[in-house]
Amino acid sequence: MISKKLWDKNRPQQNPFLHYEFLNAQIQSGSVSKDTGWVPEFISADNEGVLLTFIKNHSYGEYIFDWGWAEAYQKYGISYYPKLTSMTPFTPVSTQHFLLKEFNAQKATELLIKHDEFFLNGEFSSAHFLFLTEEEISIFKSQDYMIRESMQYHFFNKDYKNFEDFLSLLKTKKAKNIRHERSLPQLNIKKYTGIELTLEHAERMYQFYISTIVNKNSYDYLNKEFFLLIFKNMKENILYVEASENDAIIAGSLFFYDNEKLYGRYWGSTTFVENLHFELCYYQGIDFCIEKKLSVFEAGAQGEHKIARGFRPVRTYSAHKIKHPGFKTAINDFIETEKKHIAHSIAQLSEYLPFK
Repeated sequence: MISKKLWDKNRPQQNPFLHYEFLNAQIQSGSVSKDTGWVPEFISADNEGVLLTFIKNHSYGEYIFDWGWAEAYQKYGISYYPKLTSMTPFTPVSTQHFLLKEFNAQKATELLIKHDEFFLNGEFSSAHFLFLTEEEISIFKSQDYMIRESMQYHFFNKDYKNFEDFLSLLKTKKAKNIRHERSLPQLNIKKYTGIELTLEHAERMYQFYISTIVNKNSYDYLNKEFFLLIFKNMKENILYVEASENDAIIAGSLFFYDNEKLYGRYWGSTTFVENLHFELCYYQGIDFCIEKKLSVFEAGAQGEHKIARGFRPVRTYSAHKIKHPGFKTAINDFIETEKKHIAHSIAQLSEYLPFK
């Protein structure tokens, strides 16, 4: 693990997923390790910037899917793994990959060149940088990376005074539906941030997280120790929301935030209540964004149902470099075709936005 001093010296101040405490919680808890297939590799250039990538022997926890590429390699008897992947593990949020106090294209390029030397000298099929910031794209293009586009749904705060102010801009039927979904008089819902957060909240959130994993037959990438560490060390970047019924706590949702954005991450419930998911994962987040004057709410990957609730489809970006010449050409063709589908989907989905 790289030293906290070097990490903090270089990282930008904003995004909570770039905080040393977040990465350290993933590594210290064992959620990110050789055993889980995430082996960290830190690349620095004379202490002026840091680039973090991971040696991976699978594609789990990435949210930019390349399973089809791996299957094609296997079909032709060529190894796709190990590969290199640079991202915040298990976190589909666009973050700066070049940890530089002030973004500098020349220094970023120097870091990428050092990374590519490691990539080319190792037995890696490919290198992937997932969830790029837009200012990073030109750096990767200059080093012969293919730029892939994907899609998420984001809520944009137009300086709304309150939730009703937001609803006033929606079509009458859409606003009425949201008011109906928010009508949960039997529930008591509370938000917790900062010093209000306790380790008991962390333990309950972990249990809610596991309940969702079980319901979706998914993978529990994170363990209880991770939740305990972030609730202890990242209080100023966490929003935790709980719902209770008859004094019994039945559901919780976990968000992270900085000075500009709110990021929805995990939720779970021990009891089914109609529309509770929308309330805890979306509407409470919109309320918090408006209250704290945050400009954007990123509610996580996937989910066309977010459109009707005021979340707009937006592009996200990733960069890919493939060693095998034949597969490089085939994957580039796939990416270019995929971009056309993304553009069509965004145009089509935007027609269903609920705004007047």
